[in-house]
Amino acid sequence: MNKFQSVRYKLAPQMREYDKLVNIWKPFVMFFNQPNFKSQVYNLDKFGLRFNGLSNSKNLDIEKNNSIFNEKIFSNCKETAALVGASTVFGTGASSDEFTIPSILSKKTNTHFFNISCSAFSGFQEIILFQSFINFLKNIKKVVLLSGLNDLFLINYLSTFDPVFGPHYFGHEYVKGMIQNTLNWKRNLAKVIFEPFIKHEVYWNSVTKKQLLNFLLKKNEFKNPDLSNKKEILKNLVKKNFQLWSNIQKGMGIKVIYALQPFATCCEKKFSDEEKEIFSIVDASAYKTYQTIQLIDKKAYMDYKNILQENCSYYNFDFVDCNDHLGNNNFDKQWLFVDRSHLTDLGNKHVAEFIFSKAL
Repeated sequence: MNKFQSVRYKLAPQMREYDKLVNIWKPFVMFFNQPNFKSQVYNLDKFGLRFNGLSNSKNLDIEKNNSIFNEKIFSNCKETAALVGASTVFGTGASSDEFTIPSILSKKTNTHFFNISCSAFSGFQEIILFQSFINFLKNIKKVVLLSGLNDLFLINYLSTFDPVFGPHYFGHEYVKGMIQNTLNWKRNLAKVIFEPFIKHEVYWNSVTKKQLLNFLLKKNEFKNPDLSNKKEILKNLVKKNFQLWSNIQKGMGIKVIYALQPFATCCEKKFSDEEKEIFSIVDASAYKTYQTIQLIDKKAYMDYKNILQENCSYYNFDFVDCNDHLGNNNFDKQWLFVDRSHLTDLGNKHVAEFIFSKAL
């Protein structure tokens, strides 16, 4: 156990369980949560979706292949809705299913919020995930998208990705794995010999001798995608995703609400002693993802927020920014973050109450 984990687990012991969360390969979304998982901190159904903390769901036997769409869970609720996103919606940091944002909203509104999420998903993966379960969601009235950080982070952090399809986590690992599994012995030998001398990404299953020679001589005839204008790429990515959500909104007759998720770097609050301790360890650790998140500056955040607001206005989505709320002086020195991008139970409570008051 390294120093970061030691401090983290001391202050937030539930994070030990989240760090054990296993992803499995799934078509189209690339990866997803392990199904039928049971623990004291989080419980996943037969699809890999997280149960919320309603008393009805606590009584379900997860080993019997149940799902979050079992009507017994929400039979007492007036209507249903969906909360869609990545790790913040999943509830990474919550001490139990009961304290995730979908659970808190379900108890507060008498509307059952399905937790449609997976940690590390991009905005486009969130759309694919929602579409994958759309037959179970045909009676919902609202969709709340609590999202934003992963797209902003990935576009500003990754040095190469396809600007049309957009970035996602673990993309490089998937490419390497797919290439490795299709190599014959000659190409695999060439990869072993020449890869240490080439700085470019090479598709070893299709590279020609001429191309390989050009790579070795640093005459790269393949140009990486132009990522110089990342703001424009981000704008196009948001527009594409929102167009798809607009089609869903019209087709299902629902209301879409976009809530920009909170992240400590852009949340102007005075940090608690626990937050200061965790952040200082993270900043000094080898965890590059956590380090880089802090580098998302105020200008990048404001540019992104303006892009989101413009598109929400155009497509008739409600928009709220959770960073504005948590930056309120009322929350100074309250422990809201277990790291720069994930919330404590108290943080989830404040975000849920804000979404309820401003958008629901």
